[in-house]
Amino acid sequence: MEKKTEGLEEREETEVSENSEGEVDPQAELLEQIATLKDVLLRKTAESENLRKRLETEKDEAVKYSNKSFARDLLVVLDNFERINKGKASVQGKIDADPSLKAYFEGISICEKELLSTFQKYGVSRVEVSAGDLFNHEFHQAMCEVEDDKQPAGSVVKVFQTGYKYYDRLLRPAMVSVSKKA
Repeated sequence: MEKKTEGLEEREETEVSENSEGEVDPQAELLEQIATLKDVLLRKTAESENLRKRLETEKDEAVKYSNKSFARDLLVVLDNFERINKGKASVQGKIDADPSLKAYFEGISICEKELLSTFQKYGVSRVEVSAGDLFNHEFHQAMCEVEDDKQPAGSVVKVFQTGYKYYDRLLRPAMVSVSKKA
């Protein structure tokens, strides 16, 4: 017969040793109960250990990834530094001629390097992609398709926005245009 004890199914032996007078042998019955209780104890101990390990892993991941949203919010600052650097090329002659303007842009460059260094220290890294790379849906987001016979279909044509990872998780995909055959 089967009985339930605290959610676990246990089996009791239907045949219990009987002595010569037809009575149930109390020693055999106690040994059977001990074996059943030992089995229940071992299962509960294993269950507790598995739960402890799972909770410890979840806690470690929660601590590791706790700054993910903060890092994602700071990506806007990095985007602005990239825009400054792109615009800087068009006025490079004026920057070279004016020492105060040159110092200003050097300060901006130092701030950008410091932010990148801090990001790297805390597990934020760029998703490396350039024109000609194959499109990877895990790290890239296709913004548009461009007809291009020079590159194979599914290749990155242009990178609109840099992507970033936070340790092994994607923080933001790289926004790209992808080639297609005409």
